[in-house]
Amino acid sequence: MLAAAACGDDGGAAPDAPPKDIGFNKPTKSLKGNREVADNQWMELGPADLACLGTPSADAATTVDVALSTKVTDFQSGNLAPGTSVIAFPNQSIGQPFGAAVVADEMAKLTLTIPTGTKRFGFKMTSDSALDTLLLNQTVQPDMAAQMLGQIQSVSKTTAQTLPALIGVSRTAGTGVLAGAVRDCANHEISNFIATVSSTKGEVNHVDGADTYYFSSSVGLPVRHSQKAASSEDGLFMIIELQAAPKAFVQVWGYVNDTDLAADKLTLVAELETAVITDTVITGSYEPLRQ
Repeated sequence: MLAAAACGDDGGAAPDAPPKDIGFNKPTKSLKGNREVADNQWMELGPADLACLGTPSADAATTVDVALSTKVTDFQSGNLAPGTSVIAFPNQSIGQPFGAAVVADEMAKLTLTIPTGTKRFGFKMTSDSALDTLLLNQTVQPDMAAQMLGQIQSVSKTTAQTLPALIGVSRTAGTGVLAGAVRDCANHEISNFIATVSSTKGEVNHVDGADTYYFSSSVGLPVRHSQKAASSEDGLFMIIELQAAPKAFVQVWGYVNDTDLAADKLTLVAELETAVITDTVITGSYEPLRQ
């Protein structure tokens, strides 16, 4: 203090530090729909199709037991993940699986039964070489007894360290990750949205630690805030460094059209209630909110 006085300090307060960038800055464009035309090559199709936003849900319960065949791959490398143990469960009820776990064979393939009466369900994947990985908000055709799902993706422990490193962050043990892909009513990936995790349904109330990153559509990997401030054409996001919580709301916001952009009217486009679980990656398929 004496040194400051000797140098003529006028006693003014130090300027406030700029707020931390947590990946939730207002987009500069309205929401667009996109289609992948080749590996990591995307075409913008025009305004996102949000005709179903706010309309009654079209979910239909399965009328037969569905034998659903798929394979397990690593999210980053795409490598097969044989030996992964997988359960399926209704909605977000992880503790109430449909049946016993099924282990992926040497080609990482497996078949699970989705019982009659199911609307939405999820998968839990466990392996010694991967973080526990959940995939939520899945659906099947309600009346087909045998169906295929191209792949479900787990997050290896190597990938769990590599992805944060790409954005200059070291993952903190004991924290959780929430991630997903957002698609419009025509099932096209959406660009120009922002995402967060809120403690309050329908309102932005960022949980402590929430830090959102978006992906470069040309390489399929997350990038720093300075490189991508909102989602790219692939519709992918991840939110890291989350403390465990029994309930949280993953939210997706954006400008529905250019009129809303000009009026600065952000809309909650998608929301999914989930827990945050330590050392677990919870991914989901996100689509426009329905009634």
